Amino acid sequence: PPRSTLFPYTTLFRSIPSDQTSWSVYGKLYEDNLNFLRGILEQAAAPGGQRDAVNQKIGDFYAACIDETAIETRGIDPIKPDLERIAALKTAHDFAPLLANLHTTIGSRSLMFVAGSDQDPDNSEQVIASLDQGGLGLPERDYYTKDDAKSKEIRERYVQHIQKVFELLGDNPDVAKTNARIVMKMETSLAKASQTEVERRDPYKLKNKMDLAGLKKLTPNFDWDAYYAYRRYPSIAVLNVESPSFFKQLNSDLKSESLDHWKTYLRFHVVDSASPYLSSKFVDENFAFYLKYLRGATEMQPRWKRCVRY
Repeated sequence: PPRSTLFPYTTLFRSIPSDQTSWSVYGKLYEDNLNFLRGILEQAAAPGGQRDAVNQKIGDFYAACIDETAIETRGIDPIKPDLERIAALKTAHDFAPLLANLHTTIGSRSLMFVAGSDQDPDNSEQVIASLDQGGLGLPERDYYTKDDAKSKEIRERYVQHIQKVFELLGDNPDVAKTNARIVMKMETSLAKASQTEVERRDPYKLKNKMDLAGLKKLTPNFDWDAYYAYRRYPSIAVLNVESPSFFKQLNSDLKSESLDHWKTYLRFHVVDSASPYLSSKFVDENFAFYLKYLRGATEMQPRWKRCVRY
């Protein structure tokens, strides 16, 4: 029999859909599931009728996500409180409670470092606090350190993206360009101190357990007591710092970089992290750099798909 009869999904692999960055039979199944979930969400979002607490939450969330008119009207209002807190910083010592708040509401991948909890590497039945390298806008350290032509091009395009984000916030082009260079310089410092992808394949290089006193000794310029208190961690007897060299560099940068530079860095990353959920000009810029340029998508997914995914 024809191959298409034996393998009905063969045609899936002839081309990647324009709104996807990769494609496989699992991508097709994922698309089918999105359509199924869309029906559930639209029913939950429909006005009138009786909704229990769970259906009201998911329905209201989906309805808010789909309401592009309201999103356009609000602009950057949803993140203004975060930007105001950044502007109000008085000393580097004040970073801890601010960062704890941002890590809780936005996430920690691109904001200075990654914090969370993981299984104890020596005892799989125990979960302990963990810290890891992060703070970068590009996917990983090699994007900042490799010297080939493509890597240089990516870095230059990333700086242009940063500048564009600052311009969308209202900075004039000259200030935005200066701010973009500041952010890139600071991220490059963190990247050079980060472990390589090859190093991170060795689990023993990721096991660096210590108590809170040891962490404070490693990074004395950051108020860990305030950070963990805000995030409501329980008492920490032991934690794992996956990349100590990174935190040594972060500690140095907290002292050597000016407060204004840190404000610029945080301001960009708060906006960049929130861009997919803000008004269209931020959404479009985020798509243009991260999905179109870096990952190869040629068309943005329709809004309903993005909202179902969220």
